[in-house]
Amino acid sequence: MLTLQKRFDMLKFDRIYNSDCIEGMKQIETRKVDLIVTDPPYCISYKTGWRADDHRFSKEILNDDNEQLIIDYMSECYRILKDDSAAYIFCSAKTLDFFMQQARNAGFTIKNVLIWRKNNHTAGDLEAQYGQCYEPILYLNKGRRTINGKRLEDVWDFDRVPSDKLVHQNEKPIPLLMQCILKSSDEGDLVFDGFMGSASTALACMRTNRNFLGFELDGEYFKVAQKRIKEEMFNQKDMFGYVGDR
Repeated sequence: MLTLQKRFDMLKFDRIYNSDCIEGMKQIETRKVDLIVTDPPYCISYKTGWRADDHRFSKEILNDDNEQLIIDYMSECYRILKDDSAAYIFCSAKTLDFFMQQARNAGFTIKNVLIWRKNNHTAGDLEAQYGQCYEPILYLNKGRRTINGKRLEDVWDFDRVPSDKLVHQNEKPIPLLMQCILKSSDEGDLVFDGFMGSASTALACMRTNRNFLGFELDGEYFKVAQKRIKEEMFNQKDMFGYVGDR
């Protein structure tokens, strides 16, 4: 694991660091980031109930029962974000109220609770629960950040990553992340994600000509992220996978 002891000007753009995000974010100066797009632990102690214990996605997400992590993370996100900038924070319907309260406590203005309609529903309790086919995304402002291009509705349709192509159990589709980036940043801007996972946010930045910076604590996913970034560098296609505003 990298030990981050240098200030922001020593951290390199277009890098993911194998480190605790809160410790890493302390090395970033105040108001240095243009946009935050992030998928933190949802505080639901997520563990799939239908995959075998020896399946590659059977382990629990790190820190998925740590509410203090989200409190600290929201505060650090607000601090490192530039004035009049935006943040997109994925969360769960089960803990939406908690995430909204922590966003407000940190100083953010909640502009929307966007709905990502996944066009496929989760398994869950097949006999006593309706199939959930969406996830909320908090769209936050620090100050006021105008939206690029046309104004969209607050329900976005993007297919989930097919199960046979998943490299992370909670992987978000790159076109969805690209839409967040395109609507709230400009080319050459710096996009931050403290929970990079398998580097989907980084790949979305590469495809939209943005810089990225982030952290990933899980050593296995950190290796997956590095591999995907290297592959993207050799196979990059501008706007690959994104077909326009949805």
